[in-house]
Amino acid sequence: MQPMDRRKFLLSAAAVGGGVLLGGCGSGGGSSSSAGSPKKTHPPIGQEPGTMNILEWQGYEANGTEAQTYGMLAGKDYTGKFGPDGLKYTYIVNDTQAVNKARSVQFDLMHPCIENLQDYVNDGLVQPWDTNLLPSFKNLNPTLTKKGQIDGKQYFIPWDWGYASILYRTDKVAPEDATGWELFWNEKYKGRIAMWDGAQSNFEVAALYLGFPEMDNLTPDQVDQAKEALITQKPLNKFYWKSEYSDMQPAFKAGDIWISYSWQDAYVNMKAAGLEVEFMDPSQGKLGWTCGFMLGATTKNYRHAHQYVESFINHASCVDMVNLFYYGSADATVLASDVKDKDLATKLNIGDPTALSGPNVNLQSWMPNENDVALAWEEVHAA
Repeated sequence: MQPMDRRKFLLSAAAVGGGVLLGGCGSGGGSSSSAGSPKKTHPPIGQEPGTMNILEWQGYEANGTEAQTYGMLAGKDYTGKFGPDGLKYTYIVNDTQAVNKARSVQFDLMHPCIENLQDYVNDGLVQPWDTNLLPSFKNLNPTLTKKGQIDGKQYFIPWDWGYASILYRTDKVAPEDATGWELFWNEKYKGRIAMWDGAQSNFEVAALYLGFPEMDNLTPDQVDQAKEALITQKPLNKFYWKSEYSDMQPAFKAGDIWISYSWQDAYVNMKAAGLEVEFMDPSQGKLGWTCGFMLGATTKNYRHAHQYVESFINHASCVDMVNLFYYGSADATVLASDVKDKDLATKLNIGDPTALSGPNVNLQSWMPNENDVALAWEEVHAA
């Protein structure tokens, strides 16, 4: 089985974390999506088409589909009952690209990350979930579920979470150089660095490097300063990677790069390959992320979508995901004792419900000026 990455898992274009936790977004209970408005009625599931167009990270396809080659359990209950043939996947490359795809294509289900939740809601691309149709919702970390609410309605069902930081070779990088995000700007390692080709993430990294207190709410002047910092950094990269498994990890294993933006699964995989590596705890803090499911505003498969998501968020699927990919699960009933690799469970805070809310984690969130950041990233590319 080929290992997978978050933005493959989350990108074949995915963070060790720990199953459990993170905290949550919303309320933990079974709040209905109909709060504050008349409840819509939906036909029985047998009257729905049963064909769903799903926006997904490659590697997260449901068990039983031809595309799911990693042995992931999630989705098995759904495909076992309804079969896999009605599922069609369109793939996410990065979070900005995902919301732009959703603006042009009508999806029944989407599995992006929470940073762009407000954009999906503002643009009328999604509708609230009826959490009463999700038996496992009660097990989800209430801190994470609350983050998925807007105006008291549950627009986002959290599933996976993790960290982003710097993966580096400890036999190639001097200890005194491996203290924070400034390592990406260290000219000593020119040509041995690979940052990810992601606008928001790179501007967050630049903001932390420059000491800006609100990495996702930069002023116009701070956006310009971050852009200039990234333009200065650009020549030090061997490349900007798009796919963790096609681009970054092969280059890292081959020794072509020693330093890379990464999620925790790459740390696990490089350790397994026998490399001397570390997943940095930057002095400015790691990035933290959580991704989950959104329900298309115009879907004709309302009940199918709920059953599909339930097949992902049930306890057995969440435990399997943690052990397969070393990402965290929003299921708060997944414990460190469920994790096979105990050392990794400790290092990656598996089982700690406050893992994403610690002082050393910068949780990625909505950027009000995302369009300006995206344009600035294009200027970095063009420089």
